[in-house]
Amino acid sequence: SIFSTSRHVMLRISALVALLAVCHGAKEDERDCEVCKAVIDTIDKLVTDAERKDVEKIEKKMFQWCATSKGKDKTMCYYIGVGDAESGTAGGVKRDISGSLARGINAKRLCTRMKKKDAQMCELRYEKKIDVKNTDLKKLRVKELRKIADDEGIDVKGLVEKDEFIKKIQTHFGIKVEL
Repeated sequence: SIFSTSRHVMLRISALVALLAVCHGAKEDERDCEVCKAVIDTIDKLVTDAERKDVEKIEKKMFQWCATSKGKDKTMCYYIGVGDAESGTAGGVKRDISGSLARGINAKRLCTRMKKKDAQMCELRYEKKIDVKNTDLKKLRVKELRKIADDEGIDVKGLVEKDEFIKKIQTHFGIKVEL
């Protein structure tokens, strides 16, 4: 009958739409878990083959590296459970990570596993670096200009206007001002 045929066609169309949605959603963002991957990969490279056999030695390396880390890396150490005495720790995945590193699991796979346990580990991302020499500084906000100045160690005390920030950054980088 007409109803069974149209229902059959609708079923096929909905299956096709579902398949396309799955395929489209399968694209992986390269920035996904970027801090997690970078931190765990760095720690993994620090661990020697002899240390890899003992999870406590791996954790000691984690503590050593995290003690000197800054910014997003420091936040990641907090999430892992390897914080410092001042900030403490957020969770207890330290043993999971050290055990996985002992078994030779790579950073990408390990972070994907950790994402299931604690999603905030993969939400952490590095701030995008601004290429000062190829960027129109006039299009940036004062907040972004201030960040560039802070990153480069440029003294911005007393600067208020956007043009003042731009001139200071241009002189620091040796960018010729176009008239």
